[in-house]
Amino acid sequence: MPVAAPKLTASLLLAVLLPTESHADSWVRFNQAGYSPESGKELVVMANSDLAGTPWTLRRVSDGTTEAQGAMPPSVTGVGPHTSQAFNFRVSLPETLQPGTYQFEAGSAALQATIHVKDCPYSDLLFAPLAHLRMLRSGSDSVPHRRLSHPGDAAALVKIPRGPIENGAWQNDPNARRVDALGGWYDAGDQIKFTLNHAYVVYHLAKVDAMLVGSGRGSTQGRTLLREELLHGVRYLLKVYPAPDLFVIQVGDALDHNQPPRLPEDDPLDGRRPALCALSRVHMGSVSAALAKAARSLAPDDPELAQKCTEMAERIFQRAQASDTVSTAFERDEVNDFYRDETDRDQLCLAAIELYRLTGKADYLARARAFRPGPAREVSWAEWNWLANSELAADDPQASADFQAEVNAYREHSGSRGQPWGIPGRYVWASLHRWIGAANASAIEARSRRVPQDTLHQNVLAYVLGRNNWGVSFLMSETVPNSVRNLYSPMYGLLGVFPEGALSEGPGDRQTHASLERYFGTDPGAWTHAFNTSAAVFFDSSRDFMCQEATMGGQADALLLLALADRGDKAP
Repeated sequence: MPVAAPKLTASLLLAVLLPTESHADSWVRFNQAGYSPESGKELVVMANSDLAGTPWTLRRVSDGTTEAQGAMPPSVTGVGPHTSQAFNFRVSLPETLQPGTYQFEAGSAALQATIHVKDCPYSDLLFAPLAHLRMLRSGSDSVPHRRLSHPGDAAALVKIPRGPIENGAWQNDPNARRVDALGGWYDAGDQIKFTLNHAYVVYHLAKVDAMLVGSGRGSTQGRTLLREELLHGVRYLLKVYPAPDLFVIQVGDALDHNQPPRLPEDDPLDGRRPALCALSRVHMGSVSAALAKAARSLAPDDPELAQKCTEMAERIFQRAQASDTVSTAFERDEVNDFYRDETDRDQLCLAAIELYRLTGKADYLARARAFRPGPAREVSWAEWNWLANSELAADDPQASADFQAEVNAYREHSGSRGQPWGIPGRYVWASLHRWIGAANASAIEARSRRVPQDTLHQNVLAYVLGRNNWGVSFLMSETVPNSVRNLYSPMYGLLGVFPEGALSEGPGDRQTHASLERYFGTDPGAWTHAFNTSAAVFFDSSRDFMCQEATMGGQADALLLLALADRGDKAP
């Protein structure tokens, strides 16, 4: 990720197979939070020896009734980029299991697991990502365990680009102007605020808000928390265009990474954090799209705020069409460029189609068609193509085809190169966040065809919650067995609290990880070494910002993933 160094109504819940329940040379991996009744229920058995043909049995614990039995199928793959063991077997369980506790046994009971069937396995997790997102709030007195932080951002000193925009360098505004940039969220383990990511989060919050409020799904308390976080993000985005020639793309800079561990409220940089400003179409398009989406969601309950969002979204979009704007802007740092997105068509297209949906003005539809970005190769904070094309699809056959082409590519990878886990893409920094984005895109496309279950979405959901090579839940929660626990975040370390709801970045590509190890080191005795592969590594370490940082964008991805899974109304 571009954040530089150092820095568990009817569903199935499959409980974690504890290490003590595993055979010495075999392990069971599955979704530890659960599966809905209508979804596939598959576990993966990893082993050092060939277990093909080994009989397995599933019994109800309460009365010993045998619910299912079979034989281990042939191994689907050996040691490879996704697997650390020589044999890997995919075992499907029946979709007709009723609530209760079951025992899975294989090989004369040498390999076993306790399985729980419960109602609504995702209801308790649905809003969990919001807990961590709230902890990332800046300029708010409504954060658990913390005081209001960075009040000095209310008068942030403006910085403008120094030299060619591609240099990523900044200088003080010659007029010494200041802007109100109080509020928002910190991006990750650091305390910098990035406008592109704010827009990404607000857009996703508004999308989930509309999904849940409209259907009545989710608890009232959870929907209230969702709306509160949406409002927090909207209020910040309404501030990022304070003058015709100023657009805030970032608050804080690389100096943040030179500070010792501290709570945000104890940051010695408070009052001296700059607001980097540039007329960047990537940022302007993203904010316009987010505010337009939010306006539609907020209108029934808060028409006044919705109107403010509408007006600002239109102003920003129109300004982005001017000739003095630039495609993108970013800060260059010694480790990597901060959220450098070179392409603006996806954000501008999304802004235009959302404005069309909001206002009904035909010109916006024409603009959306003109900015149509085509299919992307992956989903990330920078690639918003699927969002734009999925929204435009109903009014543009080419956008519909592009959306389908992109999703089909993810599905092809998941079904072939991504086995046995069904992952939809390559290993990079924050692979998991990108795979979740692809899964969300696939689920949305399936819903557009009224297909109630999407295999890719189910695969990634299961991967996030334990059916992976390491057997861990990458969503940190005290309610999910075998959750990872060590977040790269000085804030949680200083507070001494568990990072409930934080989403790990998951496994990363080995090459990039090796290039960054000088910043965080790697424990040679870490248990995850036994399951790392030639291509992918993962470490549950609070020092490892490549594997164990939780970004605000990742929280938004996880929220949508769970909202698409927790379908209380069972409607496509």
